[in-house]
Amino acid sequence: MALLPIIEAPHPTLSKKAREVNPDEFGPALVQLLDDMAETMYDAPGVGLAAPQVDDSRRILVADPSNNDDNAPTLYKMVNPTIISKSAELISYEESCLSVPEFYLNVKRFQEITVEWKDGMGITHREVFSGFPSIVLQHEMDHLEGITLLDKSSKFKRSRYMSKVKKQRKKAKARK
Repeated sequence: MALLPIIEAPHPTLSKKAREVNPDEFGPALVQLLDDMAETMYDAPGVGLAAPQVDDSRRILVADPSNNDDNAPTLYKMVNPTIISKSAELISYEESCLSVPEFYLNVKRFQEITVEWKDGMGITHREVFSGFPSIVLQHEMDHLEGITLLDKSSKFKRSRYMSKVKKQRKKAKARK
């Protein structure tokens, strides 16, 4: 297994809609990528990671929403995930993102979703997710649509964050 570099906003891959994984891409290499993504997510540490965050513009994500509490780990490795139903009820949660460090935003999400996906070998799965796991998966699936937390924030909050990032990068270059 290997740690993958996590890219940060405003990297162009983060704003592109990810493409479906083709049938001929399923197999050992895809299973290895999912394992590497999971290792990267845990090392970050995070509770979810989408392929665009590691500069791979395919519809792939890993998530372990159990990291929010004392439950045993529940790792999901999803290829071409699709929300097939969602509840009418919304919940709000303060989210953060590995690709938008030190940025927090309250986001409204569906309380419950049903997701269908394939694993690395192409086997189809379906499950209902509620509460925090639902939030995590919706956040990661936003990445597959080219949407980050910055896109959900106000123009003012987004521009303040990007100014801060530019200043930090400028200082880091000056130190080199």
